[in-house]
Amino acid sequence: MRALLAAAVWATTAAAHGACPPTPADGTVLTKDGVRLAWRVEQFPVVQGRPFALLLTVCPMQALLTAVDATMPEHRHGMNYRPTLQPLGEGRWRAEGLLWHMSGRWELRFDVHHQDRTQTLRQDVLLP
Repeated sequence: MRALLAAAVWATTAAAHGACPPTPADGTVLTKDGVRLAWRVEQFPVVQGRPFALLLTVCPMQALLTAVDATMPEHRHGMNYRPTLQPLGEGRWRAEGLLWHMSGRWELRFDVHHQDRTQTLRQDVLLP
């Protein structure tokens, strides 16, 4: 009961101050210059050659997720497809249409626009 009450108080306070909802426990969190981005794969596992989607939370909620991309630095190429972004409200986003056509190290790149500038956050992911 206390946890439920604390969550309700947090949600009310967060909405009033433009804060973001809590990050899911199974997500990866990246931060840079006042921007926090949490992401997770919508449905596991990610399989080579099959499209997948990411669920993301961007903080502060006023920030805009402007691009999601992935490259293979060792091979000097990216994905063959461009993902599309769908805003879900309250700082939440869905990126769909990602497809990793090779196993190996991929570098996810997230561009977030906030306060008249764009922050680029990166995360390495190994696809077996």
